[in-house]
Amino acid sequence: MIGRLLFQVHKWFGIVIGLYVVLVSVSGAALVFRIDLQRALNPHLFTPSAGGPLADPVAVMDSVSRGYPQHRLSGVEAPTTVRPTYLAYVTSGAEFRTVLIDPVSTAVLGELPEHPAIRALQDLHYNLLGGRTGRTINGAGAFGILLLCATGLVIWWPGARAWRRGFIVDFSRDPWRMVWELHRAVGIWSVAFIAMSAITGLSFVFPAGFRAFVNRLSPVTVARSPQSGTPSMVTPPTWRQMIERARAHAPDQSVARVVLPFGEQGAFLVMFAERSPTPAGSQLTPIYLDQYTGDRLATTTGTRTWGDAVMSSVTPWHVGGVGGRAGRVIWFTLGLAPAVLFVSGATVWWRRVVRPRWASHS
Repeated sequence: MIGRLLFQVHKWFGIVIGLYVVLVSVSGAALVFRIDLQRALNPHLFTPSAGGPLADPVAVMDSVSRGYPQHRLSGVEAPTTVRPTYLAYVTSGAEFRTVLIDPVSTAVLGELPEHPAIRALQDLHYNLLGGRTGRTINGAGAFGILLLCATGLVIWWPGARAWRRGFIVDFSRDPWRMVWELHRAVGIWSVAFIAMSAITGLSFVFPAGFRAFVNRLSPVTVARSPQSGTPSMVTPPTWRQMIERARAHAPDQSVARVVLPFGEQGAFLVMFAERSPTPAGSQLTPIYLDQYTGDRLATTTGTRTWGDAVMSSVTPWHVGGVGGRAGRVIWFTLGLAPAVLFVSGATVWWRRVVRPRWASHS
C-alpha cells in the first residue's frame, strides 16, 4: 500500500515539475563548461601571443595599472590549467572590469565581456529568468527534486535477490522494457549526485537558513581576514617587496593570486599554489601581510569543524569545481541525468497509461 502511494507521488510529482527539472539540469550541465564557452566566444583573450616563461606577477600588475590609470587594481590571478592567460580585476566606483593579460609579454589583451548568451544561461539556471521570485521557485523546485530522490529510492528496490538488476540495462529486451530499465539504472547511479546538487542549490537560494541549519549540526566558524595596523609615516613596501616577503613563507610554491588591500585596515594577500599553472580548483596557501610594514599577519588557526568543511565545499561541489577537467566531464554527464530521467519516465507513463486510455476511447 505504501509502495503504491509512493509510486503515485513519484510519478505525478515528476510529471508536474518535469519541465523545471529539464531546464535546471541542462543549463547547469552547460555552465560546468562556462570557462570553455568564454574561451570559444573570446579566443583572443585566452590565447598567448608566444611561448615562453610566465611573466612576473608584478610586471603584469604594472601593465594593468598603466592600461587603466583611472581605475583601481584590486587583484590579479596567474594562469590556470583551464585559463592560459593572466586575469586581473579593476574598479572605478561601482564599475567592475575583468581584464585578460598575455602571460609572457604582459600586454593587455582586452576585457572579458558579459556575453548575453552566457548571462541568459546563468539567469535561467539560478533565477529561472524571474529575478528573486524565480530564485525562490528554484528553491521550492530543489525540495521537489529531493522528494523525487527519496521516493525513487524506495520504488527502485527490487528485493534482496535481484538488487543487482537495478543497476544495469538489458539491451536485448523489448525497447519499451529497455526504457524502463534505463530510467531505473540512471536513477540509482545518479541519485546521490542529484540530491547533492539540490541540497547545495538550496544554499544559494536560502543562504542564511542553510548556514543556520549546518550550524545546528556542527558549529560554523566565522572567519575574519587579518587586518593591517595603523598607517605610519614610513613609506610602505612596494608590490614587488610585498610579494618577495610573502614568498619567504612559501618558498617552494608559485604565486597564484594577489589581492590588494581594500581600505585602511585591509591586508595585502598573496596566495600560493603547489604548481604552475595553477591546477583548477586546487587549495591555495594564503599569506597575509600588513600593507604598511610588510610584516606577516597571524591568521586564526582554530579547529576546522565539519560545518566549516560543508560550507567551504558547497560552491565547488555544485558547480563542478573539483577534479579538474575530468571532474567537469563527470559533472556534465551526471548533470544531464535528471533530463534523461524525465524523458524516460514520461515515455513509460505515456506507453503504460496515456496511450491505452486513448485507445479505449477511440
